[in-house]
Amino acid sequence: MYYLISLLAFVGFTAAPQRISVEVVSSTTGGKVYVAAYDSQDGFENKNFIANAIVTLDEASDRTELDLQVPTQGRYVIAAFQDLNSNGELDRNFFGVPTEPYGFSKLPPSKWRSPSFTEIATQVEGADTLKIEMRRWSEY
Repeated sequence: MYYLISLLAFVGFTAAPQRISVEVVSSTTGGKVYVAAYDSQDGFENKNFIANAIVTLDEASDRTELDLQVPTQGRYVIAAFQDLNSNGELDRNFFGVPTEPYGFSKLPPSKWRSPSFTEIATQVEGADTLKIEMRRWSEY
């Protein structure tokens, strides 16, 4: 009986949902900020997020805070973009370069290609606080 209770307690603690506080800072004010959490390379590439949030960035402020809840502790990509024209997507030019501010919880190694999951994944443990600095492509 003791072993069963110990096992259930262990499973309960390791599988508990994790809250992530995200501070988003942008050099551009206004618009909506879309934030999403991804738990795999496939999910990241196909935009199959496991958690997301949308907040309005006040015209008078260059920052906002929000909470995401992910299923367990682990490695996640936390990505965000700032929708300046209210069309609900990250706009890109003819060459595929983003024309609106975007960012990740970990700085990508290059602006000349899309980062891989492993390059920008962040370890989430407990009630973490992450900061995403939104930038336009030319600012990276």
